[in-house]
Amino acid sequence: MYIAIEGNIGAGKSTIANALAQKLKAHFLPEKFEENTLLPLFYENKKKLALLTEFSFLIERQNQLSTYFKNNKNKITVSDFHFDKCLCFAKANLNLNDFKLYKKNYNEIKLTIPNPDLIVYLDVETDLLLQNISKRGRLIEKNIQKDYLNNVNKAYKKHYMSKKTLLINVLTIPIIKYDHNTTEHCCNKIIEVLKLK
Repeated sequence: MYIAIEGNIGAGKSTIANALAQKLKAHFLPEKFEENTLLPLFYENKKKLALLTEFSFLIERQNQLSTYFKNNKNKITVSDFHFDKCLCFAKANLNLNDFKLYKKNYNEIKLTIPNPDLIVYLDVETDLLLQNISKRGRLIEKNIQKDYLNNVNKAYKKHYMSKKTLLINVLTIPIIKYDHNTTEHCCNKIIEVLKLK
């Protein structure tokens, strides 16, 4: 079984995915975004480096997922990312012509990796995302603006909350505040859905 947790920057994906993996005695597969050396440069000059950055993430995520599942076919796996996040960020960051080129390549590459059995989309409003980003204090994220998060949120909602977009089960969990119960609440909702499958 493969479960992917998705959501915008600062939504709590890693925290919830890690906690869920522990509850299910599953393997936690974190995204290795910090290894992408283009990301800090992208935040400094989005227009110039958007296409290159999006393609680099596309290749890195494909490599990570295909390598992992080649060696761990029968493990229960919880990841803090879904491959389609590539498409959401590309939609938010690229102009129309670049996005058309990107999507053509994305569609081909997506065929090389397995689909999750369940996608969990954490639906979090922008102000709450900004609070989380500020609280965790990652240097790379210090200049992320509200408008940027709004654009990414728009792309995520259109992708994960539209029944036409995906043929995979998507569980949407709205998060309106973060407290000591949030992670437990999310994990319990996911486990309830898994019991029904």
